[in-house]
Amino acid sequence: MITLNQAIKFSVVIALIYGTVLASCHLFSESEVMTPPILNIKLGSLTSKNILAWFDSWATLKDMSQSERLQLLLEENKWKNSLVMWLFPQAVQDALPHIVHTWLRCWILCAAVYFGVGALWAYYGYFCFGDKLYAPGAIPAWKDVAEQIKVSNWSMPLYSVLPTLAEMAAEKGWTKAYPRIDNVGLPLYILYFFLYMTSVEFCVYWMHRLLHEIKWAYKYLHLDHHKYNKEHTLSAFAGLAFHPIDGILQALPYAWTLFYCPMHFLTHEILLFATGVWTANIHDNIHGNVWPVMGAGYHTVHHTNYKTNYGHYFVFMDHIFGTLERPEDYEQRKLKAQ
Repeated sequence: MITLNQAIKFSVVIALIYGTVLASCHLFSESEVMTPPILNIKLGSLTSKNILAWFDSWATLKDMSQSERLQLLLEENKWKNSLVMWLFPQAVQDALPHIVHTWLRCWILCAAVYFGVGALWAYYGYFCFGDKLYAPGAIPAWKDVAEQIKVSNWSMPLYSVLPTLAEMAAEKGWTKAYPRIDNVGLPLYILYFFLYMTSVEFCVYWMHRLLHEIKWAYKYLHLDHHKYNKEHTLSAFAGLAFHPIDGILQALPYAWTLFYCPMHFLTHEILLFATGVWTANIHDNIHGNVWPVMGAGYHTVHHTNYKTNYGHYFVFMDHIFGTLERPEDYEQRKLKAQ
């Protein structure tokens, strides 16, 4: 369970993340969409006209009104919907509201990423290079893969509700999302991207960890995913094999961070769908050993001991909160226990 030391670290980290987000919004933005109303601080030396002028020189669309931004978001989202809605007859398209178009697009693209990436991973990993990448008997059996595909397909329509609602919130102006990088400029785009991902890493870590430490949450939600608790039962298709509520909870930080951290909306959606590629990678049981990436080796340890390596893309949060276990250390511990 959470110790006092971890609770203190939690408070410090969350204060740094949110404090930096709010301060940076106030320092470098004056538009109605970007400026948090709760801050009213003197900027001191950072308000020098030269610094602000430099940031403004990158933000060529900074003065775009909120209504224009929201219209751009809506038009962009309708264009994304058109990428898949052509599959349906025009009469069906006309009868369905915009939000249903968005949900169908998210579901179809989620399935395309899942099956496309999973199939490529399985073909090259198991059939082409399986004898080089895996020890005998370490490649998952077809029954395990089929079970993972079944669970994933049952959950994907519900997973797709989250990005649909996030997109609706952005279109209505409830979030701090912006449609064009030029609304803030490249330097602030990079800063906000870093802050957004730091918040996502922090929140995904704690969401995942609490799904383990809260007994009823593990029993009724997360256990569906941890049925695959041996190396030879993990595959790229296990990446989305969650109870639907579990999968939504672990993706929720991508959506809620939009409400307090400025973020380019298309980048947000690309990152959200990139998790489909990432989860395929970390469930293939191949230890890439690229520090500080929380790769498959680390995640395999998580699936076999349940108490370490809760992180998302990187090892930093596990290191800060004392739950990191390197695959090499895990193997040594197993050997000593034999």
